[in-house]
Amino acid sequence: MPPNTSFWSRDVLKSMNSDAIDVSVCSVRELLQGELRIPPYQRPYTWQASNVVQLIEDIAASEERDSQEGECRYRIGTIIVYQNNEGSFDIVDGQQRVVTFHLLLAVLDMCDGTMRLNIRDDMSTRQHLCENNRVVRQLLDSLGSEKQRKFAEWLLDGCEVLRVEVAQGHLSEAFQMFDSQNARGKELDPTDLLKAFHIRRMDVDGTVESRKRALVQQWEQNQDEIQYLFGTYLYRIQCWYHGAQPRRDGLDAESIAMFEGIDLPGRGNEYECANWERNFIKAWYASVKEPRNEATSPYAFQIDQPIINGEAFFHYAEHYRSLLHQQTADNEPSSVKKACVDVEPFQDVPKYRYMTELFHSILLYYRDRFGGDDDDVAGAARMAFLYAAYMRLSVKSLPFAAVNNYVLAASRWEHRNTCIFEVIRNAARGQDVLSHMAHSPRDPVEESDDWGLWYRYILRSSENRIGDGKASSSEDILRVLVDNLQATGLFAKDRVEGQYPSISGSRVFDVLYNAGFIVHQKKRGQLYGLREEIVGDYAFGERKWRKKKEWVMCLDVLLKRGEGRDDK
Repeated sequence: MPPNTSFWSRDVLKSMNSDAIDVSVCSVRELLQGELRIPPYQRPYTWQASNVVQLIEDIAASEERDSQEGECRYRIGTIIVYQNNEGSFDIVDGQQRVVTFHLLLAVLDMCDGTMRLNIRDDMSTRQHLCENNRVVRQLLDSLGSEKQRKFAEWLLDGCEVLRVEVAQGHLSEAFQMFDSQNARGKELDPTDLLKAFHIRRMDVDGTVESRKRALVQQWEQNQDEIQYLFGTYLYRIQCWYHGAQPRRDGLDAESIAMFEGIDLPGRGNEYECANWERNFIKAWYASVKEPRNEATSPYAFQIDQPIINGEAFFHYAEHYRSLLHQQTADNEPSSVKKACVDVEPFQDVPKYRYMTELFHSILLYYRDRFGGDDDDVAGAARMAFLYAAYMRLSVKSLPFAAVNNYVLAASRWEHRNTCIFEVIRNAARGQDVLSHMAHSPRDPVEESDDWGLWYRYILRSSENRIGDGKASSSEDILRVLVDNLQATGLFAKDRVEGQYPSISGSRVFDVLYNAGFIVHQKKRGQLYGLREEIVGDYAFGERKWRKKKEWVMCLDVLLKRGEGRDDK
């Protein structure tokens, strides 16, 4: 076994081709001689000034120890390189240190003609290089010329790395070591591992370099959104429609296999696929072979389809990033964003985090499966909001385990809830989903003081009855609201043996006022009216302004007639 390779797992080493891997210990000078390249699949240079200062201090401290204790060299980690088609070496792991080595030597004027680094040119890399260059100059200038010379010599010849060279044609082994190496320390984001896996598949597929570079660049430009997409949404949706419980922390290195799938024809793996999986491969393969024009339909991705490895995966990620962006971006003026108006007030409030994430998961899955026009999306958004808001209103605290129980209809929800992701997956039409969810029974919710969410929830649950012609006046709207407040259990504590002797018009008025359905108009004196949004949305003309005692009398009449009774 090569020296200093004990940090790799036995299984990783066993699976490697020993002829393709060369492990050696070399000085920093030896490492940097020749041409090194930062390949397009690598992320930008992101080391902060604190990282660079720490490296300089560690090198300086090791030089001092050596002079006192006679130590031979200072080891600065592992660098994995891969021999590319041009004869130079791509840095697979360790690019942050290698770039910083070059930066230090450039400031010290110690880079000779044998040291060449082909670095990527992007805004993030430029910004970090500029800032770190300033910090390095300030720090090294304080040493004086003689100490600078000794520091440079120690960096080049007194510091060493473990250099792992992977031969051309064996990039998969390089990434395998990269994955194993990074699993030991600070873990990479799982999406980085997914990106690396599917880049390897593009190499196998023979994707041209320019195309590969464009796909990776697009991925990196939206890296934060992609991490959020996979970690919070696609991962949970995949688990929930399979009836499994996702982890609270989201996608991890152990669960990324659900996004590693099947290969294009001619790569061998398609013969191991089931017939239904092979059909997805053939459809994708046909779509990329067709000449692109306005009449060509794009490939119809589905969240619950088998993942197609390589280039298709990057298109898959971008497709769903765009769909989710339409729902969540603050500056997105689309009709989809408009349909999400009910969750906007709660979007950035920690208490409602799981509620809003569940809402967007449902809507994303629904839109992905059925598409639909603006009215259809609005109906789906209303359904998703009612489903998610009911979960939040039904419990005092909401840990992620409770979210799983609710979505999977487990525990307390077993007999009174539906796994909405199974409903969407099994439905043939979007309207079937909306109809099913509209008729799903729900237990009454205990009285809540979350008036802002209650207002939205009751308004949306009342919307069909108000908008279908059954409400033709302000009194009718009031009756529908009271009916829904009763049916959802807001007055459950007031009920005695099926009757409501303790409910009064004053009690109901207070609830409607606190929830925001009735508002106070100071300019008109002590007058109150239905919220303009309720009246205006349904074109009932000028709303009525009444004194509180008049509203209370009206409500007393409704209650006396049996309006607002869930046992009538």
